Amino acid sequence: MTMEAEDKQLASPDQAADAGFQHAPADAPTVDVETPLGTLRGSIEGDLMRFRGIRYAHADRFEPPHPVEAWSGVRDALGDGPMCPQPRFAMTLLALPKRIPPMDEDCFYVNVTRPAAESDSPRPVMVWIHGGAYVNGSGSGEIYDPSRLVRDGDVIVVGFNYRLGVFGFLPIDGVAQANLGLLDQLTALEWVKQNIASFGGDPDNVTLFGQSAGADSIAHLLSIVEADEYYHRVILQSAPLGLNVGRETLAPELSERFLAELKADPKTASVHDMTQAQVAAMKGLTGDLLTKGMPYAPTPGVWPVPATSDVAGLLERRAGAVEAIIGYNRDDFSPFLEDVHALHIARSSAVLRPLTQPLNYGFTRRAFGGPALKLAELLERGGAQVYTYRLDWRPAKTQWGACHCLELPFFWADEEFWRGSPMLGGTAWADLDRFGSVLRRLWAGFARTGRAKDISNPNFSLKKLASQPTKL
Repeated sequence: MTMEAEDKQLASPDQAADAGFQHAPADAPTVDVETPLGTLRGSIEGDLMRFRGIRYAHADRFEPPHPVEAWSGVRDALGDGPMCPQPRFAMTLLALPKRIPPMDEDCFYVNVTRPAAESDSPRPVMVWIHGGAYVNGSGSGEIYDPSRLVRDGDVIVVGFNYRLGVFGFLPIDGVAQANLGLLDQLTALEWVKQNIASFGGDPDNVTLFGQSAGADSIAHLLSIVEADEYYHRVILQSAPLGLNVGRETLAPELSERFLAELKADPKTASVHDMTQAQVAAMKGLTGDLLTKGMPYAPTPGVWPVPATSDVAGLLERRAGAVEAIIGYNRDDFSPFLEDVHALHIARSSAVLRPLTQPLNYGFTRRAFGGPALKLAELLERGGAQVYTYRLDWRPAKTQWGACHCLELPFFWADEEFWRGSPMLGGTAWADLDRFGSVLRRLWAGFARTGRAKDISNPNFSLKKLASQPTKL
């Protein structure tokens, strides 16, 4: 790495510093990194080194991704790349409204954040796969600022964008293959494998971690042979594994409804019309109640995703070479109950809310807890070292309890971003961050060694599966 490498000829930047919402301060010192593909210019921001908006692939609409080719000169990595086009995020209890980052179908970008200080040995690498029901989200931006995790854990954190919704997960006969979004993920992970050593990371110590659809993605990657070389450990947070019932039959129905709503050629339709039809196609679907609540997702039996009948064997095959943390939040399903108007009314009442708790716990067990434990047990039988956890922390002044996404403030962004978050109910930031520090160091320690200490307290429990029963 070289500071202010002015002697190098500057190439046209692949991603302009101001093209994304987040970018390096204008007065930040720059640093150049020589990668196998070419030279990247990042920024030094206090005690952190950041490389934003690094292209990892190219792809036209509905085409498989092609890894980026080598270049000459220096490419700026000073601004986030755009996220995949998507409808407005509907889970308003997460945080107060934020500015929306730029969107583009050309969303194949990765971010790398590391401590600015050099290390005597390569650092562990933690690759984040974002959630959002496969229709929302981004691997960068304000919400997934990894500063606290990088500092507390002395690790390198990587986040990437991939295609979502109709652009990444809708099979259309003769037009679009299923699971393009997962192919994007594989291509991003290949980039990490080949390039992360240039940033001081250890390509032989990579942990995948993700939440919600990101954790669901990791569950799929565990059964994909082509992904084996790209990771060594996994952390699955609130994976909605119970929402994958009957997806083989749902996919063609969703495709038919999408085409009927679009009324245009999907190869040339505008992004606006595509996303409008994406949302409209979700209404009136038949099949499993929970599955049709997250209709855009990987389709089993279409490469690279194996058929459902083959998954257990493939997971057991992989198990002996990985360590895993798998868990969920005690009230994961509570926000989704409020999609039903009558339940929204009931849960807004302190008197009536207890009557809805059996539904909350039942759906949480079916969508999150039960399948998480089943996966953990299957991996443990196959020889993996597995830890399971449950987050029970409930903010005092909310109706949602230990709800879906509640753990995100413990790992990501800062006090300013989370100020006023409805799901936090006015919790004092100092108290939240004190607990968050424990979790960040726990996750980073696991990424470093594959080991974790058992924890048991009223807010959070983590147990090694082979030695302790896990509560649902």
